[in-house]
Amino acid sequence: MRLGTGQSGALMQNQQHISSLLDRLIVGTNQSFDLHGLLQSTSRTLANLDFEHLHEVQRVERSRTDPVLKKQIIGNLQRRHRERRQPYTMLIAELQKHLSSAMADDLHAVG
Repeated sequence: MRLGTGQSGALMQNQQHISSLLDRLIVGTNQSFDLHGLLQSTSRTLANLDFEHLHEVQRVERSRTDPVLKKQIIGNLQRRHRERRQPYTMLIAELQKHLSSAMADDLHAVG
């Protein structure tokens, strides 16, 4: 899928917003923050969205709906699925970045 300039800019802006929020959440807390737990929870949510999407697409494919209409419905489902997944995939990328950074800091402190 190719993004237009407007979509690409919005995506980058969203990514920066999530990164900023995550930084404030992690840095602003006085107690240890469970990044692994948040990563696992977010991954489970994403897996649930994927499962739900697959179920919806299969239901449409098995239906007796007109093939042209079926194709449109599936296209709409796929678009909606991409939109719903986007914030979770961006959050996972940010969490992985923070976890990698934290592990590098720990290794540097030990060595």
